[in-house]
Amino acid sequence: MRRRSLVVTLAVLVATVGLAAPQLASSAPREDPRAERERVRAERAELATKIDTTKASLSEIDDAIQALQENLAGEERALEKAEAAVAQAKKDIADAEKAIAARNGEIKVLKAEMRTRAVRAYVSPPGDDVLTVLGTKDFTSAAERRFYVDLRAQDDVDLADNLDGAVTDLAYQKRKAAAAKKRADAQRAEQQKRTESVRQAEAQQQSLSDKLQATVDSQISRSVELGKTDRALSAKIAKQQAELVARLAAQKAAQQERDRRAALAAAAAANQPPPTTVAPVTPPPSNQSPGGGESNPLPPVSGGGGGGTGTGGISLCTVGGITVNCAIRTQLTNLLNGARASGLALTGGGYRDPAAQIELRKAHCGTSYYAIYEMPASSCHPPTARPGSSQHELGLAIDFSNCSSRSSACYRWLAANAAGYGFYNLPSEPWHWSTTGN
Repeated sequence: MRRRSLVVTLAVLVATVGLAAPQLASSAPREDPRAERERVRAERAELATKIDTTKASLSEIDDAIQALQENLAGEERALEKAEAAVAQAKKDIADAEKAIAARNGEIKVLKAEMRTRAVRAYVSPPGDDVLTVLGTKDFTSAAERRFYVDLRAQDDVDLADNLDGAVTDLAYQKRKAAAAKKRADAQRAEQQKRTESVRQAEAQQQSLSDKLQATVDSQISRSVELGKTDRALSAKIAKQQAELVARLAAQKAAQQERDRRAALAAAAAANQPPPTTVAPVTPPPSNQSPGGGESNPLPPVSGGGGGGTGTGGISLCTVGGITVNCAIRTQLTNLLNGARASGLALTGGGYRDPAAQIELRKAHCGTSYYAIYEMPASSCHPPTARPGSSQHELGLAIDFSNCSSRSSACYRWLAANAAGYGFYNLPSEPWHWSTTGN
């Protein structure tokens, strides 16, 4: 019997532990899902900044860019939420302080009325004229005067109740104000934390952008150097860099949009007129084909000048009215001088802003990352080349204005001489010449 009793006891203990275990597990603190998502997002962003842009594939670079964009967008949303919470806490403080001032005014009037009635009960019969009293009372606000008029119609019991109620509500409003101030302090700390997080996210984006830019600059130079000895490799390198330049242009455009929103918010907060906005990017000409080329020569970049920097970070130089990548400035100068020595004046268009191509893709394909950078040109309406599909976006291609056909003097001279200067023709477009032939 004792053995059987022991078995039963053990069974009961096991059953008890079995029932208690889930309860213990369920009572364990769970991590906030939102905090977990933020942690994962931040870790992905941190890894993205460590990517080796000289060896990474375009897909890996896209993933890194998206990870950083998602992290920055998440931090900006959190900052907006914190700012809204601070604003609400400030409003709650103001409302509570306004209510406190009102209650203090009512209590002042109530106490004064109670003193007046106490004195009048001994020295004067009831029935004082309200208007006479209003003329002699020292009220600090119209609200107190209105409150007093209403008060005169009440009996002494109501008067005492009103005073008790006003005192109770005053204490409540003071507690409410104190709680709002405490909440405001906490939200300001959260706002400061989120502001710093946004700055860090922006710095991470800038870090990757700088690495990409350095890679693009070095690889473009390499592509140009390889142009005369290995055109296939030169073209492959240039194609990759054109795609990266399009990503850099998008990052710069996104930063400009964030700066614009911040400037508008700051102007609104200071009650100042909104700042002058940057002129919108002009889309490329309508003659652009889905493959990234043109149905007729690209016109010169408007404005001319000595060059500058494209939205994708390309260093631009203008030679003979043609804006190109500064890496081929000497080549183009020599080409134009050679043509001029033969009695031929060459003009045309070189650089095409990738930001303009991005805007065109947004209009014709959609605004998602996939729609802008990955969707086939034929899926857009009308068909539109992907950003980074043209050597014009690197400033390594030139469309010569007077080479619209192979019978033109321009084309015949270039066909015979351009290769000596490092420029090659795209067979489908007699006017299109580049360092890669693409």
